[in-house]
Amino acid sequence: MAEWQNEDDIKAELRTLTKELRQLREELRGMVSPRKPNPARTLLHRQSWPSAAGDPPAEAAESQRAPLKKREKK
Repeated sequence: MAEWQNEDDIKAELRTLTKELRQLREELRGMVSPRKPNPARTLLHRQSWPSAAGDPPAEAAESQRAPLKKREKK
C-alpha cells in the first residue's frame, strides 16, 4: 500500500501539477488556434517580382511606351 502523505505536501504537489497543466494548455492553444494577423502588416506594399525573362517590369513598360513629343515654345 502507498504511504500516507501530509496534507500540505499533497496541496503543494497539486499546485505544481496545476501550474504545469496551465502551461501545457497554453502551448496547445498556440498550436491549434489560427495565428492572428499583424495589423501593421496590412499596410505594407507588396512588391511585384520581375518577369521570367529577367527584365524588371519598369524597364519593360518603358520600352513599350511611345516617345513623348516635346512642346514647341511660342
